[in-house]
Amino acid sequence: MARKSRSNRNRRRTEERRMIDQAKTWFVVQTLPLRERKAVEALAREGVDTWLPQYRVTVKRRGRIVEAEEKWFASYVFVGIDGALMNRLGTSVLFNCEHVLRVLGVREPLPFPSDALQLLADRLAGHDRDDTEEGQRRAAAARFQVGEMRRIVNGPFMSFFAEVEEVLESGVIKAGVRLFGRMTPVEFTPDQLDAA
Repeated sequence: MARKSRSNRNRRRTEERRMIDQAKTWFVVQTLPLRERKAVEALAREGVDTWLPQYRVTVKRRGRIVEAEEKWFASYVFVGIDGALMNRLGTSVLFNCEHVLRVLGVREPLPFPSDALQLLADRLAGHDRDDTEEGQRRAAAARFQVGEMRRIVNGPFMSFFAEVEEVLESGVIKAGVRLFGRMTPVEFTPDQLDAA
């Protein structure tokens, strides 16, 4: 049996930009272990759209370097059913499919929002990156947690400490700075606070 050494792994994105059909109802099915591809083939024979997100890794096996494909979500497959098939068979086509254990949901299958699935597909393919200055500022601001103390490294309050109160979607960080014995609200950009 080939063992994978985590230190010898090199992940590379192989997902092409996947366009999720918004007209279909999407579900998440759990498959038997290591049977994701067989489940995808069986579901395709039933006329169901599937998506199995994968990435490429370079691993060392028995002294040789080998390229392999790994799944982002082991034992799970995203499944889309169009309206006509849904009206005719409902979700029974998923339950009756070979290699499928169950459909995620508590009492009944829980639909997965197609817009959230498209967002996930873009993120896994690396197409969600915003390389503009504002996008980089938003990404840097997302690393700050509300309630943590950070040293101010740039600007008029340099060397003071600020307590993060709010991180705005625009990439601006609202923080409280202790001035003259009381907390004063001040807005910062991520580069003005210590990255910790």
